[in-house]
Amino acid sequence: MASSPSDPVLPIVIVPLDGGKKEELQREEPPDMRHWQIEEFLRQTGKSENTGRTYRGQLVRFAAWCDKSWLDVTPSDIGKYRRELKLKGLKSTSINHALNTLRSFYGWLRRSNGYPMNKPLPTDAIDLERQEELQANHIEAEELSQLREALELDERTRVRDRAIVAVLSHGLRASEASALNVEHWNGKILKVHRSKGQNVSEVPLGPEARQHLEAYLEWRRQRGEEFEPLPESPMFLAQDPMSSGKRLGYKGLHKMVKRLGAISGVEDINPHRFRHTFGTEATRRGVDPLFGKELMGIKSDRVFQRYTKGVFKQAAAEAYLKAIGEQGEE
Repeated sequence: MASSPSDPVLPIVIVPLDGGKKEELQREEPPDMRHWQIEEFLRQTGKSENTGRTYRGQLVRFAAWCDKSWLDVTPSDIGKYRRELKLKGLKSTSINHALNTLRSFYGWLRRSNGYPMNKPLPTDAIDLERQEELQANHIEAEELSQLREALELDERTRVRDRAIVAVLSHGLRASEASALNVEHWNGKILKVHRSKGQNVSEVPLGPEARQHLEAYLEWRRQRGEEFEPLPESPMFLAQDPMSSGKRLGYKGLHKMVKRLGAISGVEDINPHRFRHTFGTEATRRGVDPLFGKELMGIKSDRVFQRYTKGVFKQAAAEAYLKAIGEQGEE
């Protein structure tokens, strides 16, 4: 039957394949107050960027493992967390770092009136893991001789590399050596901005080290252009074609030392072993541990004891051999 003009025209409705249901607005989860407190802790305690990143990672991992507010965490929770870390195979040093991070955080929480004064902190009852005695990993005299010979082989970079090894041999961390600028050197003393804190140490260089560093700066003056040693320019520069004239970063410096070890045949060589060698030698020469800690930027007595104990043990052995008349015998 044909429709008349008066018949109503029904609208065409297009039904989507998903059934025509309107998309429901998803409710956003409220921000986790624990994470906000972590950020406040880092901000108020003035942690450096690297330290803050480490602390944040430790606290966020614990918060993800223990779904409780900071006020509801118990000593039993922290004890179970420590056991979990041990089951994952973490070393005592790493476990203690996680526990000390929690201690530091809870200490701040109480100081900032975020934790009741009359309630014990959950970290108070937790002891740290027992750690092995720290040992110095210094470079032996024969190995140093091999490294010095290897430094002469690469004519293109040997002037720079000798200067780097000379600086590392005065107790600097690789990151501190990389961060040096020309203005930090006055011809006798390096001003070292420590990577683990805001302090600046003054480290005098010995005659041979001064000679190598000045030779490198003179080499840069002769090269000129991007190598010109302006006061604000980096002390050590990359010399490879891709990044020539730019600061030699931590990775580049570490790679240089590893290559030196491979050429010389000295195994397990890295920038930190030069630092250990300086600590051992300074102790052997009778430098007061208080001064040794300042020169190396070490705050912990326990960390510096790796050098004093190592030298003491060696001296004890030598004294015994001398007493029985065998000193110097093979």
